[in-house]
Amino acid sequence: MQVCFYANLRTLVGRSTIEIGDANITTLREVFNKLIELYPEIRLHIMDAQDNLRKDVPVFVNGRNPRLDEAGLNIHLTSEDVISLFSPIASGKMNVEVMRDQ
Repeated sequence: MQVCFYANLRTLVGRSTIEIGDANITTLREVFNKLIELYPEIRLHIMDAQDNLRKDVPVFVNGRNPRLDEAGLNIHLTSEDVISLFSPIASGKMNVEVMRDQ
């Protein structure tokens, strides 16, 4: 699967995309764990204190928001999937989880 980084995350990782070819990685949570293993400094930018995806981090799987899926971070992935990861939103309330908390 391919992970695409945008804005500040691209600078942090030093690349615009990486390929994850590990057949044992089948969920979005496992992808994030692998990213943290490869780039430990990314943890503060994408995960909260409870090891959940920060609410202000936009992420898409094949152009769709996984937060809208019942499985959330445990959504099943295939080797063909493309994950797009954006820097946290500094202002506004654009993410679904942020809107739900109101």
